[in-house]
Amino acid sequence: MSKTGVASLSAIAFVAAAGAAQAQTIAFLTEQNPPFNFAQGGKPAGISTDIVNEMNKRAGVTGRFEILPWDGAFRRAQTDKDTCLYSTARLENREKLFRWIGPIATNKWVLIARKDFTGTIKSDADARKYKIGAVKTDAKAEFLRAKAITNIFESDSEAQIPPKLFLRKDDPARIDLWVSGLYSYRTVADKARAGSVKVVHVVGEQELYVACSPRTSDSAFKKLDAAVQAMRKDGSMAKLTAEGEKSFASAKSK
Repeated sequence: MSKTGVASLSAIAFVAAAGAAQAQTIAFLTEQNPPFNFAQGGKPAGISTDIVNEMNKRAGVTGRFEILPWDGAFRRAQTDKDTCLYSTARLENREKLFRWIGPIATNKWVLIARKDFTGTIKSDADARKYKIGAVKTDAKAEFLRAKAITNIFESDSEAQIPPKLFLRKDDPARIDLWVSGLYSYRTVADKARAGSVKVVHVVGEQELYVACSPRTSDSAFKKLDAAVQAMRKDGSMAKLTAEGEKSFASAKSK
């Protein structure tokens, strides 16, 4: 075969490979956790969703999004092929479960109580005597347990938690506190229509990541990771975050 023929075949092979890369599809699983990720008009929205969409665009990856209860999404992201989960706290006990991209956002975690709560919580240790509601397998529950706060009662979704603050005192399902995100708790509480609540303690601040299954395509993962790092460096991630926060604050005020 001539050198020209070899060159032509090489060019064809390169084009085919490029086409295969462009056709790469990754499933992105997420939950209702505004302002980072939530459903709007039947589609995923939020600060983190905007960042993931831009990440995919730069990486040449097609994203297939699903909004699911956190526990199921968390399990699928550990085992399913070409599957990623966001926005996810990168805790030590999770490090080897996923391949990590980010960080893409930062969240503050707080303890919420009824408006008429009269207890005093000046430190994490003060929360140990109270019954605390949390979402099953959620990072916030794991974070509290690492601080020796273990009186935790888990629910399948965050929407189920606020009403438990307002149950009768003798109801075994009643809780005293609820661990949630600073930016999201108000929306969840308002939708639950359980009653007035307030922040009583900030328990921590965590960077949030995209957590991908170990079975995720290596080439796609590297491109996605490179895209996120480029977004952090060129300021586009900060811009998307600021725009998302402004949009979320505007929507809440209406």
